[in-house]
Amino acid sequence: MQETAVNNQCPPGSTPRVLLAFETSGQRCSVALARLEDDRIITVSLAEDAGQDHSRICLAMAKQLLSNAQLGLSHIDAIAFDAGPGSFTGLRIGCGIAQGLGFALNRPLICVGSLEALAWRAQASQVLVASDARMQEVYVGAYHVRDDQMLEVHKPQVLAASAAVKLFEQQLVTGCLGKEPALIGDGFARYPELAQFAQHHGLTVRADVGPEADSIARIAWLRYLEGRVVNAAQAAPLYVRDKVALDVDEQQKLRQARAASG
Repeated sequence: MQETAVNNQCPPGSTPRVLLAFETSGQRCSVALARLEDDRIITVSLAEDAGQDHSRICLAMAKQLLSNAQLGLSHIDAIAFDAGPGSFTGLRIGCGIAQGLGFALNRPLICVGSLEALAWRAQASQVLVASDARMQEVYVGAYHVRDDQMLEVHKPQVLAASAAVKLFEQQLVTGCLGKEPALIGDGFARYPELAQFAQHHGLTVRADVGPEADSIARIAWLRYLEGRVVNAAQAAPLYVRDKVALDVDEQQKLRQARAASG
């Protein structure tokens, strides 16, 4: 996906005042509002188990955050969303909400990966991510986090748990992530092979956390400063695992999300 400045709204070096971020890649969804106050980035967020009701819950949380901050939709400079990988339905709805707001407000969008958001939460400079993808597979990625910059060492991929262990072993052998990278994601708790990998190498694991809108907002803020945005028409989820078409229920939910945000 090509990232470009939109209508000259955020050339590299420009600073946003208000940014809204959505995280919808799983059953739990969250929304964050990031603001610039006294040269500091302040974020507040709300989260809730959404089931299949992401669009209604996300928009309600966004309105509540804006109301609490005494702000309106017109104050938003950019909209960030979790591009995935994750739940097909959740990703499409999150992207649909962001696109609806982007079109309605003529604002740029910022795409942030769910594995990047997880790596950010690890609070470490070298991170291996393994998120449960179901069907006996995990979404994996490897990242450097330096000076608040997210550097992708291994792009998101879906693998069987045993293949993920081989990939992580290779990362350790090559030294790309040092000898003691942090491990994060529920894949390390749900698949014995990955749990054994962590135990064998004595590595610290955070398996009880998922991506959050707060992390999406923090990463998106930095990308806005660099002018790494897309317009609403260009925005798209990152599926990793192929799926040909939307089923009837997914089509209806996506239409509802776009209508509600527009």
